[in-house]
Amino acid sequence: MEVLARRGSEAVRGAIARHKFARADSPIFVGRRVTIRHGRHVVVGRSCVLGDDVLLDAFGGAGIRLGDRVSIGRGSTLIVSGVVSRPGVGIRIGSRVGITEYCHIGGQGGVTIEDDVIIGPGARIFSENHRFDDVHMPIRDQGEQRQSVSIGAGSWVGAGAIIVSGVTIGPGAVIAAGSVVTRDVEAGHVVAGVPARSLRVRS
Repeated sequence: MEVLARRGSEAVRGAIARHKFARADSPIFVGRRVTIRHGRHVVVGRSCVLGDDVLLDAFGGAGIRLGDRVSIGRGSTLIVSGVVSRPGVGIRIGSRVGITEYCHIGGQGGVTIEDDVIIGPGARIFSENHRFDDVHMPIRDQGEQRQSVSIGAGSWVGAGAIIVSGVTIGPGAVIAAGSVVTRDVEAGHVVAGVPARSLRVRS
């Protein structure tokens, strides 16, 4: 009964929140203290769940697009632009994707997550890095380098993993918990470590 009551409250909040989005297919379920910024750049598919304290900031580019049955866990943040002066590219998430608690996805350089991906608690995805080549200039003044990130269908990104800009992860890959992924991962490979290296191929 408690679960049904909570889901009912989330459905009511979802119905109220629908007007904030460019498009939202019913039903959507919205937790408490969810923050939507620049909602006119957000498209939400059917039966999506936004957990408590989620932040969606869609300023810039293609905004944020969620497929059907996407679940975003408590405290997670999806941000397209870090600064107003340089709008980001956007975040596109396919259908049946599970993003668990306290994840961060930065879409400045563009992030694409295909269908049926699982992302564990505390994972981080970055599509922008600071430049730091000039030792005579503060790093903050050297600008940024943006490169897109892509995660293939059916992949699993473990808890606390970090994926940096420019990385493509093939379909069905597994990223072990706590890994730092700095280069492409082939389809079906299981990788682990800092930096992440292939351990085996799923049979």
